[in-house]
Amino acid sequence: MVARVDIEEALDLIEEGAALIDVLPASIYAQEHLPTAANVPLETLQSDDLSRFDRGIPVVVYCFDQHCDLSSRAANRFELEGFTHVYDLIGGRAAWTALGLPTEGIVGDRRRISGYVESLATVDPDATIGDVADWSKPVAIVNSDGVLVGALDPAAEGLAADTPVRRAMVPAPGTIRPELRIDAVVARLRDDSLEHILVTAVNGVLLGIVYRDRLHV
Repeated sequence: MVARVDIEEALDLIEEGAALIDVLPASIYAQEHLPTAANVPLETLQSDDLSRFDRGIPVVVYCFDQHCDLSSRAANRFELEGFTHVYDLIGGRAAWTALGLPTEGIVGDRRRISGYVESLATVDPDATIGDVADWSKPVAIVNSDGVLVGALDPAAEGLAADTPVRRAMVPAPGTIRPELRIDAVVARLRDDSLEHILVTAVNGVLLGIVYRDRLHV
């Protein structure tokens, strides 16, 4: 029976030797695909195309995103062809890039905002204003799992040192995902009159910050 797995589970399977298979058309695969992935387009799949794979090892198949059903159909086809451990990657390539993981291909990660992310000061949710050492840049508040739970406006520097950051923080600062291309980010920052924005993975983990004047369109 085909099992559906998330990115973390897929990474574990790949590390343990599972084959990663992209079932999108060859032209899309050439533009961008996950590292080490082989291309077996479902639209042209013949039994002979699978002879290069060991049917006894796990295979993880993926397509584009949560709206694409090619990987689900391909996974069941692989099972019909005698593969004994078949996994369908939930969210496909889009889920992978939304976590800031790398891709390969003609386009791949080129001009993706993940290549421009810079670090910034962080404090934990139990900190106080006095615990912030550097106010020259935005300050992010992250929990023990690295998830962004808030941010401090520079004006908060004037508060009493014993003020809990949780009382002073902006609880839902704007963020973007790491898979966006530079042009789209520059346009958003310009339209919103922002000089910078935080970058988080789709699971909320803070990756860093990007500044508009350091992005080259």
